[in-house]
Amino acid sequence: MPGNTDPQPNTIRVKLIKQKHGGLGFLVKQRTSKPYVVVADLVSGGIAEESGLVQVGDVILRINDINLTEMSYESAVEILKAVPTDAPVVLLLRGPEGYSTHLETTFQENGMPKTIRVTKPVDNTFVGRIKRTFATTPSPLTSPVRSFRKLCNGDEASPKVGRKGSSKSKVEKEKGCSMEEGSLEEIDSKLRDAITQTATDQHVPNGEVPRSKTTPDRFDETILDTGAHGSPKIILSSPKFQTNGPDSVVKMNKMNSEGAVSEIKVRAISSPARKSIEIFQDNDEITVVVKGDVKIQSDNDNAPGNCVHNKTPQKSEQKSDKRKNSLTSPDKNGHTSEEEVVKKPERRKSATMTSPNMSRRNDRRASSATPSPKKYTKLKNLIDDKTTMDILHQKHIEPVPCTPERCMGSIMAEASKRPPGVPRPREELLLHAKDFIDQYYTSIKRSNTASHQKRWAEVVASVEKSGTYDLTFAELTFGAKTAWRNAPRCIGRIQWSKLQVFDARHITTARGMFEALCNHIKYGTNKGNIRSAITIFPHRTDGRHDFKVWNFQLIRYAGYRQADGSFIGDPANVEFTEVCEKLGWKGKGSNFDVLPLVLSAGGHDPEVFEIPPELILEVQMKHPKYPWFAELGLRWYGLPAVSAILFDCGGLEFTAAPFNGWYMGTEIGARDFCDVSRYNITEQVAVKMGLDVRKSSSLWRDRALVEVNVAVLHSFQSSGVTITDHHAASESFIKHLENEQRLRGGCPADWVWVVPPMSGSMTQVFHQEMLLYKLKPSYEYQEDPWKSHIWKKDRGDKAKSLDRPKRKFGFRELARAVKFSAKLMGKALARRVKCIILYATETGKSERFARTLCEIFKHGFDAKVLCMEEYDIIDLEHEALVLIVTSTFGNGDPPENGEAFAKSLFEMKHPEGSNNGDLKSSMYRMSSSSDKDIRPSNDNALNGDNDDDNLKMETGPLGNIRFSVFGLGSRAYPSFCAFGHYVDTVLRELGGEKIYDIGEGDELCGQEESFRNWAQGVFKAACDTFCLGDDINMSEVQGALSSADNTWTPGKFRITPMDHEKEQDICEALAKLHSKAVMPCKVIERTQLQTPESPRQTILVRLDTQGAIEMLYHPGDHIGIYPANSPELVEAILARLHNAPPPDQVVKTEILQEKATPLGSVKNWMKFEKMPQCSLRTAFMRYLDVTTPPSQALLKLLATQATRDEDKERLELLSSESHAYEDWKYDNMPTLVEVLDEFPSLKVPPSLLMTQLPLLQQRYYSISSSPYSYPGEVHATIAVVKYRTQGGAGPVHEGVCSCWLNRCDTGEVVPCVIRAAPNFRLPEDSTLPMVMVGPGTGIAPFRSFWQQRKVDRDMHPVPTHGEKRGWGGMYMYFGCRMSTEDNIYEQELKLLKEEGVMSNYYVALSREPGKSKVYVQDILHTNAKDVCHAIMKCGGHFYVCGDVSMADDVTRTLERILCEEGGLTPDTARAFVLKLRDANRFHEDIFGVSIQKSSEVTDRSRDPSKRALKYINSTDKPAKPDAVKEVATPIPASDRKALPGKPKVPTKNIFMKQRIEPEGGVDRPEVPTEH
Repeated sequence: MPGNTDPQPNTIRVKLIKQKHGGLGFLVKQRTSKPYVVVADLVSGGIAEESGLVQVGDVILRINDINLTEMSYESAVEILKAVPTDAPVVLLLRGPEGYSTHLETTFQENGMPKTIRVTKPVDNTFVGRIKRTFATTPSPLTSPVRSFRKLCNGDEASPKVGRKGSSKSKVEKEKGCSMEEGSLEEIDSKLRDAITQTATDQHVPNGEVPRSKTTPDRFDETILDTGAHGSPKIILSSPKFQTNGPDSVVKMNKMNSEGAVSEIKVRAISSPARKSIEIFQDNDEITVVVKGDVKIQSDNDNAPGNCVHNKTPQKSEQKSDKRKNSLTSPDKNGHTSEEEVVKKPERRKSATMTSPNMSRRNDRRASSATPSPKKYTKLKNLIDDKTTMDILHQKHIEPVPCTPERCMGSIMAEASKRPPGVPRPREELLLHAKDFIDQYYTSIKRSNTASHQKRWAEVVASVEKSGTYDLTFAELTFGAKTAWRNAPRCIGRIQWSKLQVFDARHITTARGMFEALCNHIKYGTNKGNIRSAITIFPHRTDGRHDFKVWNFQLIRYAGYRQADGSFIGDPANVEFTEVCEKLGWKGKGSNFDVLPLVLSAGGHDPEVFEIPPELILEVQMKHPKYPWFAELGLRWYGLPAVSAILFDCGGLEFTAAPFNGWYMGTEIGARDFCDVSRYNITEQVAVKMGLDVRKSSSLWRDRALVEVNVAVLHSFQSSGVTITDHHAASESFIKHLENEQRLRGGCPADWVWVVPPMSGSMTQVFHQEMLLYKLKPSYEYQEDPWKSHIWKKDRGDKAKSLDRPKRKFGFRELARAVKFSAKLMGKALARRVKCIILYATETGKSERFARTLCEIFKHGFDAKVLCMEEYDIIDLEHEALVLIVTSTFGNGDPPENGEAFAKSLFEMKHPEGSNNGDLKSSMYRMSSSSDKDIRPSNDNALNGDNDDDNLKMETGPLGNIRFSVFGLGSRAYPSFCAFGHYVDTVLRELGGEKIYDIGEGDELCGQEESFRNWAQGVFKAACDTFCLGDDINMSEVQGALSSADNTWTPGKFRITPMDHEKEQDICEALAKLHSKAVMPCKVIERTQLQTPESPRQTILVRLDTQGAIEMLYHPGDHIGIYPANSPELVEAILARLHNAPPPDQVVKTEILQEKATPLGSVKNWMKFEKMPQCSLRTAFMRYLDVTTPPSQALLKLLATQATRDEDKERLELLSSESHAYEDWKYDNMPTLVEVLDEFPSLKVPPSLLMTQLPLLQQRYYSISSSPYSYPGEVHATIAVVKYRTQGGAGPVHEGVCSCWLNRCDTGEVVPCVIRAAPNFRLPEDSTLPMVMVGPGTGIAPFRSFWQQRKVDRDMHPVPTHGEKRGWGGMYMYFGCRMSTEDNIYEQELKLLKEEGVMSNYYVALSREPGKSKVYVQDILHTNAKDVCHAIMKCGGHFYVCGDVSMADDVTRTLERILCEEGGLTPDTARAFVLKLRDANRFHEDIFGVSIQKSSEVTDRSRDPSKRALKYINSTDKPAKPDAVKEVATPIPASDRKALPGKPKVPTKNIFMKQRIEPEGGVDRPEVPTEH
């Protein structure tokens, strides 16, 4: 931290703390002259560089109290070295010669000071020094120049000089108090008190004014520059007289704020013989003589702040009036003008005499045309002397009622500025609306955007048209939370972000209000676990149609006045009780009769409603030590819901907005029970305790008060009802103050109300200074409704037919007769509780599940489903219920349409940036942690000893939402459902409340059943959370599980032939279906990479991008290819369709949709958007997936089309019984054709398949080329997949994409997309080594790497990085079966090694005749020393591309190498690999494993997950599998056993670097699998 500046010029004091690593953060070297020590360089990331206060070239003059100026260089260095670690050091530094250096401290928005260093070159010429003298921003180090700047502005050089002076007449004073910027302001305080001399006393030829040290009485001199470093001294000299005469002008140069030189005109009232400013240079001194009343004005600046102004009092009075008018309203956001800061209107108008200095100073402040700089107020904690600075108070929009003469801080409620019921004027409404809209858009980081401006224009237009406007739900939620945050009298505001907002603005009747309030009570009470909530009814419009809750609180006890003046019940409610009795209500006359709700809607007369007793939670009072306390019969309600407040938001006044938090014990124990104006039980308790109540000195009141509060806390806690004690509340409020100081720069607080009503000085808040001011939005008190309500009989409009009939009272009976059933309450609440369902998917399964979930939740909520990429993350904090359905793509990635959502969550969790964590590593750790390993921040209920948790915990930005997550995945991957777990954990860490455990759907077994179980569970949990438990017909919900909006039923879909219509272009149709930039590429060449003797095929496909910009890529990226199904399969399907049009006839798929109109519902046939206009052949060939085994939902639909009972029964069994389905699926892995063959009685209409089959997905492959080596081309290395199912005895299955590409002719169009892989790229530093591991087709991305490196070596100079020079080594570890068959790219690797591009490459052969099996991890371990040196010592990068199983083995091998060669423990080795991931030095491009089921396995587990695990661990699965499939037995070409190739689908990886999805497989042949 910087210290104070030194009086010597160009010197600063800087405070640093010596670090363990990096020391003081700078290097030194020796100067040729004293002082010898100079800063030579700064350590990157060191403390000196971070401070920004130390620069290269600084001379070190002093360290702490040791002077280094006369010390030798060696001794000074030893002293610097001797400074202990973590010790503070104060350095006195002199800036570089030829520069001026000083420190400037400003206050940031949060009130914290920030110091920066300012170093500028010095112009030591005569003109340059004159420029600095009159510069607008002179260095604060040069105090005389600062003084001169103040003099030019009319400020006193010293606050102690010139405070007295001659008096003025009344006229002069009134004129002087309003001087404008053209008025005279004093040059020097000494001039104002000087004796006026005549011009004849200064007879000097040519008008020159001689200066003489012997005649000091004739001049006032101020030294502006001391003349350091050999430069002349500059002196400001002012003659002690003033002259009158014509104006004269002198031009000078002035530096403006940008450093440019502008012309200054100096006007003076003087005689022709005398100039206003004269400059004399005499050897080592420069004298600037200022004479007369002068005005300095820049040509390019109308009113420079540091100019001397000419006095023109004749015009000041008129200008003063204009100035007053322009300053009558505060500036935007609460910044006030200088006139408001210093208001002394009485003094200006008074005839009393005041100091001319004070008058002119007040004039100057009053005439300022710009807002004052931001003010702050220091607040001190008297316990620890900690001081904070509040700047938030500047944003006040309404003043507090206090004045300089009186403080009104203890007034209960200030008088309203407007009469009750009078709405705001439009001008005031717009002022408040503008402030609020600005606040809202600033909070969502959209300030001054197009949407902000559009919204403000909408508000203005609405106000101009109707006199009011409506808030959006997000704005309403933000306003309600912010109003609680701004409430100065609330001690429990730390939970402001968790406020649940119920929007009841649609309600129009008192009955509707009653229903909403019953729901509010039920939700807030929550069986004792109190939840804060607010219900907001329509806002005030014209003041005659207000909505009002007449009760002060929703639940309160009646008070009955007795004849003798005593009271039964609560005396505070006597007046309201009498109002209720006049309305027809009759109480029991006991101490604890719950008052009814009295509600008026739209200005109508109030209606009375009994609150259902089952909604009221009451606590019977008992004491832990005194059994007799329970005999007192005391009780109290658990929900404190204030209902008489007015919610003021955006200029709109919501006159009915009941709000509840939870109780602090003293509110009941000290105020409700012990106040003399309430139940007043203090003496009764004291007598029971045996205390002496005859004298106050026994402190019987205090002792009884404490025991009553003990009883209250004990009773609530033992009953499981939320409550907090005043000490815990005080601690939480101090924490809230700290949070607000950090986030907003202050916090409004009313000390009188915040300090608890007992043990005040024992709490922390008692010792904390607070600042009371009013921010908007806010909650305000309002007059009792019965005092201002105009009854219908008094309105004079009895004859209006629209008036309601007179209500007949008998409310107790009526309330019982029409008491809500839980169902009615639930439906009312469901209209307000919104549920947003977000999904992310690659194949469409997550979307299907999400839409099914939406149909379920529509039975109880206002449900809506959106894709993550379509959702605005800004809205998340205002949601009530959020459900996530998402897959995980590859080894921990989010699906492509979930990437932005994932990044937004990460940024929300780490607002300071990547310093707090790494997205990829965060995801990786999440994927390796179980859900139970991560403890939620808000899972503890408030009971027992944890009753204060609700106040102690800090809430995150998502503290208001409730959520649950369902993740889809495959246990074939180690990061099973990783993205789902990541979202689940981050939402909790951001403050969300998880209402149901995360669900997991394994693609290998029982995924749909898992989803059904989770969906039913989360729906029940949501109903319980929002108090809808018994309101829903669960049979309807279960029915929604098996049907959705797009579920096929006879008559819902149809296929319409289109004559004379053409099919849509394939690429355009695919782009629309998949929302991707699908581009047509053409096949240039297809090369077979394996030898003819090999039973397998691997091809290199070269594609021409045709110059499409969308196909630009980087080495390491992936290409997605949209394939075509096998023509044989398509023909077989077309042959089995029932009542189908000709296969080549262009058809349109339509859906019958119902649309609501003013005349009723109308059904129309609409185009089905998920199927383009095309022929049946094209649909099954290019758009529909016909190779994936049908889902249970599809089998259920097919069962309805079976004509034989045995087929129908079998299909129904498979569709309903998960175990039978899993066995059938994994035994047969059937395509659609095989299903139709298995059930021959099926007569399937084309509309069923066209609308229910999943879409054919793209297959991703690692790009195997460099765009610089092959411009306009994309290469892909692809293994051709063919195998038999059922252990080799089943039908032949083919990889959809690999076999299609293997059939494509040259020139055929291939629809493609590019998917970036930003975390699988070449190192930015080309001097670093690269270790690349890629067996089989895993070598594909590395071919693009070595091609790019070859181009770089040919085109660029040898790279350097620090002391490193030369190209980093490239080491390739490749694995294949046999060197004579599948050692692909062998010739390329040999040539690259000869050319020096490839440092070395190693080949592992797993099926080489006559040799033992060797895998890539074995070769890595053999070269362990080289690998460790490249990674640990040289900072190299490690790349892995291949299947999951291999990648995991390679990672374990690397950890083993780090242990053996690097000396690490297993734990530190794992941590080191994680750090490599964090630093983006460990890269993975992973695709699926093969799950081969042994034909010898006969003991099948009935548990699907156990069966899947058995398949994964099967001993005879391929060592280097190619795709996620259960069986992968190739068609034998000879007697030799062979395994399939290694097709892959590379995709972008955010969290776990990169991976490649399986390209082929029986489960989902070549479909990117969602996990």
